[in-house]
Amino acid sequence: MVENTGSAPRARIPVVGWLAERPSLAGVGLLVLTVVFGMEVLRVMVPGVVWLLGDRLGLGALPAGGLTLLVFLSAFLAGPLRRALGDRLALVVTAGGLGLLRLVMQLWAGAPLVDFGLAMAGTALFIVFLPLFLRGAWQGGSVPIGYMALGLLAGLALDTAIHGAFSTYDMAWQSGLAPLLVTLFLVLAQWVLLAGFQPAEGAQGEAAARGAASGVPWARSLTWVAIGPFLFLQLVVFQNIARLAALSGWALPWAFGWTLLSQLIGLAAAAWVLGRRWRTRWPLALACGLGLVVVLAIPYPQGAAATVVLAMLGQVLLSLSMVLVLLGIGAGPRRAGLSGIWVGNGVGMVLLLLFLLAYYAVYEISLPYSNTIIEPLSAVIVALCALGASIGGRGEALAIRRSWPVPALATLLLVLPAAGAVAWQEPAATPGDGYPVRIMTYNVHNGFDTGADLDMEAIAQVIEDSAPDIVALQEVSRGWVINGRVDMLTWLSQRLDMPYISGPTADPFWGNAILSRYPIVEHSTYDLPPRTLFLLRGFTVATVDIGGGERLQVVATHFHHLEEDSDIRQLQAGVVLDFLGDAELTVLLGDLNAEPDAPEMAMLQGAGLVDAMAGVGAAAYTYPSFDPERRIDYIWTSPDLSTGDAHVPLSTASDHLPVVAEIDR
Repeated sequence: MVENTGSAPRARIPVVGWLAERPSLAGVGLLVLTVVFGMEVLRVMVPGVVWLLGDRLGLGALPAGGLTLLVFLSAFLAGPLRRALGDRLALVVTAGGLGLLRLVMQLWAGAPLVDFGLAMAGTALFIVFLPLFLRGAWQGGSVPIGYMALGLLAGLALDTAIHGAFSTYDMAWQSGLAPLLVTLFLVLAQWVLLAGFQPAEGAQGEAAARGAASGVPWARSLTWVAIGPFLFLQLVVFQNIARLAALSGWALPWAFGWTLLSQLIGLAAAAWVLGRRWRTRWPLALACGLGLVVVLAIPYPQGAAATVVLAMLGQVLLSLSMVLVLLGIGAGPRRAGLSGIWVGNGVGMVLLLLFLLAYYAVYEISLPYSNTIIEPLSAVIVALCALGASIGGRGEALAIRRSWPVPALATLLLVLPAAGAVAWQEPAATPGDGYPVRIMTYNVHNGFDTGADLDMEAIAQVIEDSAPDIVALQEVSRGWVINGRVDMLTWLSQRLDMPYISGPTADPFWGNAILSRYPIVEHSTYDLPPRTLFLLRGFTVATVDIGGGERLQVVATHFHHLEEDSDIRQLQAGVVLDFLGDAELTVLLGDLNAEPDAPEMAMLQGAGLVDAMAGVGAAAYTYPSFDPERRIDYIWTSPDLSTGDAHVPLSTASDHLPVVAEIDR
């Protein structure tokens, strides 16, 4: 154990002095909390690129991407920063600075541009902190490399626990006392741990630098490249509670519990590996890598059982692969040089950005690949790094004692999903009295208001104020990282106490949805042509029992959005009309992306459908919400229904305005 070399003023603080005598505890705790803050700021920055830089400020892909690339290129600065400031001060600046920025983000309630700037700075500090901690802790002798592996995985588990406890709606986007108190507590805890953590410097650090050539091979330390693809897979796939809920059909607390349990099993498996003396690790690395690639080659498993089993297996294999990378880096003597870490960190973080851009760009532009290839490609990189780090290492010297307290303590986090499951109540449908029925259509803009703030409460209030019985929603996101990774549908269903049906179109995690206070007797979702579009469309049909022996057929859709592509919308309108035929007691709701005089709208009128807002002029304009000048959101009814109290509520909670109408026979 390394003796505390801290100054006298820090020793006068009992808890700081106590931590200084336990460097592994202080180091692991510091890493855990800093990883939490880093993942939180990442989930604010990435949506900001799309919704603030792109949507609100109108920056093109090249300027927005270039600015973002500059943030991630800062990952290459870890080495120069360490040389300029030394291990101790570099960690204070990066970890302590990140905690401070995260606290300011929680306190700030003004323009989203400020939050985005803070998130960019926080992201830069986070991606520089990780290799600095690795170098300072390991080379300085403060923390065994295995404990860093456990701290990284435990930090991700704590991040999942907090994310799930707030129903996947991150604290950074929310105001209120609870998010503030949790953030304040975590930041204060991080600062205390930082004060008590002492990476050894001075002669020992200088000896490490001089001994670089005889220690860990440069190529092996370069395997830290895996950190970028590793974080990508955690963000998009294995940490993603909303994704698991959408694929499995499980209620959110159960998806939360399974996601967290998978991480804890991965953490326990890591502790088992770290507690053993390995003559050779490459067979384990090869098995984990191959298994991970196979799991991710099945992008959308069929059935809840396959989904949850593969989610757990993939998380365990990914966790073990990253542990093997760290073991390989730390396989040499502590005086070993880790110069490859700085380069590997920069390359890995640039890969993280490129994979995120490549994954979601397919929904914006036509590209010659499916984003489902990005996941196994990331797994291949992690697997190769784990294998490369495991060949030729001195594994017999790497076993650490007392590796089990970290996963043992982490199991306490399961209290959160367990409490959520106990308190969970599925919204129950209520019997109606027949007609009239109040209906609404609302394009919710992936949860972002016109200021580029993810404000789910504002959207819920718009719906609540109109008191609809049935709501058709468009642009509903369930776990997309560029949309804050929130499960919008579950959150709105719980907040409004309305059961839902999901109608995904682009992939299983984005599309249309219907909320209904009344029982939904049956429902189905259909594709819309052409299937070559980069953002696929569809329509969802629900038969609703509105009471009094009456039923209403609700068709919710979202037509292709490019203004010049009227021919595509005409094709889509034709498919919907073919489905409807001579249907009675039917409403067609949605963002149709066409004005009333467009040929595709003439097709609907020619088929006998009635426009609920026809003839009211500017009062029916729905887009853009801050200055409406176009009407592209509609309620159409079959001719056997009448419309009353049709209006467009004003709000900037989305870039669209909703349309509300009362439907009667």
